Amino acid sequence: MADKKAATKHALPEGRLINHALYVKDQYNEQSKPRYTVEIAYPKGVLNDFYNTCLDFAVETWGKGADADDSGLIVPIHDGEVMAKKREKKGKPGDAYNGMEVIRASTAFNLHGEDGPGGVQVFDHDVNLIDPVNSASVYQGCMGIVGVTLGAYQDEKTGNNAITLYLTAFQKTGDGERLVAVSDHSSLFTVVGGTDSQAAEAAPVERAKRKG
Repeated sequence: MADKKAATKHALPEGRLINHALYVKDQYNEQSKPRYTVEIAYPKGVLNDFYNTCLDFAVETWGKGADADDSGLIVPIHDGEVMAKKREKKGKPGDAYNGMEVIRASTAFNLHGEDGPGGVQVFDHDVNLIDPVNSASVYQGCMGIVGVTLGAYQDEKTGNNAITLYLTAFQKTGDGERLVAVSDHSSLFTVVGGTDSQAAEAAPVERAKRKG
């Protein structure tokens, strides 16, 4: 069995950030271990070079023939259209995935290399750290580059050789259309210290109390 130890590091092409847990660990389910995660979408074809890098890594790890079409090798590049259909079956929007290829990467370690809180290294376009206080600038829909480390393991279900991606860092490279719309909840409130007429308009209509 191949060792799961990290092997090589890469900065992937610029893509669109779909989901992330870069500052606070996320947990897939009750059985899984909380991890920092990232999910990025790319137009088809953008990841061709990275796909070839994965094949080279497979040969280096498992030997000649590990990259063959019939080898059953599991490469960590997901079909966005398949993911979109799964989301739509659950009543969730899948537009961000259609026509795309998707990369997912995760890690248990923070920016200090410790299995603890604090988040991973997140940089702006000038390669300055974006600390948790300014984490709102990194949102679903912005553009960015993810740094990953390739690792190897054996898939438990199939027994096939498989490649996983460990998250090392993220760089926000630009803004984009937000995937989560911000709702206007101003109608829940009234003007504080307003005029008498405003107060009268905002006052609730008295109703008869229920008799016991």
